[in-house]
Amino acid sequence: MGSSTTHGFRRLRFTEDDGVDYARIFSAEVNGRDLGSDTFVTDGTRYEYTIVGDEDVTLRTMRSENGRRGGVIAPRTDHVVFWLTRGRLEMHFADRTRVIEPGSPYIASASEAYRFVSADTVYNGLHLADPFLRSVGEELGYRLPDGPLLFDQQDATVAQREPLRRLVQDLAPALLDDRVVGPMRTALNRRLAVVVLDTFPIRNRGEDVPVANRLRDAIRYIEAHADDRPSVPEIAEASGLSQRGLQDVFARTLGTTPNRFLRDHRLDCVRRELLRAAGDDGVTPVARRWGFTNPGRFAAAYRDRFGEDPAATLRASRAARPESGRTSWRVRRALAHIEAHAGGDLTVEQIAEAAGVRPRRLQQLFQEECGQSPMAVVRAARDAASRNTTAGSGVRR
Repeated sequence: MGSSTTHGFRRLRFTEDDGVDYARIFSAEVNGRDLGSDTFVTDGTRYEYTIVGDEDVTLRTMRSENGRRGGVIAPRTDHVVFWLTRGRLEMHFADRTRVIEPGSPYIASASEAYRFVSADTVYNGLHLADPFLRSVGEELGYRLPDGPLLFDQQDATVAQREPLRRLVQDLAPALLDDRVVGPMRTALNRRLAVVVLDTFPIRNRGEDVPVANRLRDAIRYIEAHADDRPSVPEIAEASGLSQRGLQDVFARTLGTTPNRFLRDHRLDCVRRELLRAAGDDGVTPVARRWGFTNPGRFAAAYRDRFGEDPAATLRASRAARPESGRTSWRVRRALAHIEAHAGGDLTVEQIAEAAGVRPRRLQQLFQEECGQSPMAVVRAARDAASRNTTAGSGVRR
């Protein structure tokens, strides 16, 4: 185990090579008072658990390979937002069971106990102290429940934009720097807390609608009416926010304005059509369908967002278009990787890396262009290979 402390800043690392018992990690760092004999690690499991941060916010990672682990996590003083980048995790609460796979973030509220079982997982987490999160919520003017602070999960509309993960990536150099302490670290922690409060709905607020749901409704309205180019007042009215409130929540969570978000979404829609290259339309008709009437300004905005001219996107798509004419080059690259490695232990993360996109974006592309998830395609490829093997061996079913 390695550690350092500076003005409340901690940097800890636990591994099985240091002789640190697995149960000791959780009894010391996760509130494992109810773990007891329920904690287990299968023989041969290798794990590494790291903690960086202060008493308000810590970044944590757990790498567990070649085995299974589990235990019971008691009510804690901190809320945990985490992502899996590999593996599978089962969380058994008193009234429900959740299966977590790589992709969207998941939040575990501080007051909820659960039993977990995981297999060969890589976990990235953000732990936020309940008193600190409440203080930030009060500063924002949120109506907080008198009892336990309980969160619902992010809506998929918000999750696919990855607001918290992008912010963690942007702030990581400062968050990991033990020289950033005092008011500077508190300011960084507050930015993380604000995005959590803005994007995960808070339960038990009576008639009050959480800002997270307002943000969800604003994004959905923009996406549904993008070709009509709705105004900020229209978006605000549709989501139940004031114009100032709408501007503020977009700036805090997405780092942009509603108008910029709308424009970027329209550009994304144009690019999606160009990548599919369906029909004989050139760039101009597609751009006009999404409200871009000035070719020069449109081309400049497209280059700024995607790093290439729209005409180049269309040419490349048509040159590499398969007979179906339905898939983009990233999906084709992913499909080729699946075909070549279907017999192995493929994960969404590995396929996404081969395609050059994030796992969440890969899931979105497959749904848009193939109508199913990447792992559904993997299963189909394995089934086809199995049928071919069976047929070749002359075995009857």
